[in-house]
Amino acid sequence: MIELMIELVISVGLFVLGAALGSFAAATVWRLRARQLQADVAHGVKVSTQEASEVKKLTEKQRKISSDRSVCLHCGRQLSWQELIPVVSWLAVGGKCRTCKKPIGKMEILAEVVLGAAFVVSYLFWPYDVNTLGLVLLGLWFIVLVALAIHWMYDARWFLLLDKVTVVITVVAVLFMAFTFADQPGQLLVGSLTGIGLTILVLPGFYGALYLISRGAWIGLGDVKLLVPFALMLPSWEYGVLLIFLANLIGSLTLLPAMLSKKLTRSTRVPFGPFIIAAFIITFLFGRRILDLYFGAFLF
Repeated sequence: MIELMIELVISVGLFVLGAALGSFAAATVWRLRARQLQADVAHGVKVSTQEASEVKKLTEKQRKISSDRSVCLHCGRQLSWQELIPVVSWLAVGGKCRTCKKPIGKMEILAEVVLGAAFVVSYLFWPYDVNTLGLVLLGLWFIVLVALAIHWMYDARWFLLLDKVTVVITVVAVLFMAFTFADQPGQLLVGSLTGIGLTILVLPGFYGALYLISRGAWIGLGDVKLLVPFALMLPSWEYGVLLIFLANLIGSLTLLPAMLSKKLTRSTRVPFGPFIIAAFIITFLFGRRILDLYFGAFLF
């Protein structure tokens, strides 16, 4: 009973932490978009009027105050701390700005709830031993989840995976790999590094070939780059194959209803990053269970 209560307290704490970081991720998405659009305008790229207006409000507020605070993208009002409490604040105001009554957007509340839930699920189903090293790896994994949330929201909205976010994930992935292999003897270490090499060949190699063959029509270069840190964090090439299968399965199940209803056509542009990210998280946390089930049920 005591252990159950401890698990419950930890889970609640992790949900609150994840929700807070989800709010941070959603705000970071808009800040990154503002900088991206400023760079686009500087290079003569045409920007939509609506986005230009939203970004103008955001950047103007950032210049007027000493700290970078969240604002309403419609009226530009700086949000108070009471309006920035994860999940609670959004529900309290009904998803609308208190001043202009315009919708705040569903992306923010989804980021808070989903990332909070992802933190809890990661803790409950953590595939490594829960010791000092395992907790360090879990902390690094939480950083990866926040970065992936930023990637997910940005790509889903603007069809782009930012290199700077992928670089952060890659650095954390290298640290994750280094801690994982820290205590391995020489022969086992060589085998592990060989496995990573095969996974890189399976993941970035496979999708990189698709990118080259289709000249970017089937998959973006940003997706291929993101698969490099994914390969560094997966235990073996079998996980890479599973990730490919799950990414395409999730994509098919998500898009099929829209295609059947004629809302999507073959020429419709669809971001593939969110499907890869979802498949990676599932593969990382549940890959061993899925592979054991497959080999046990279908091959033996």
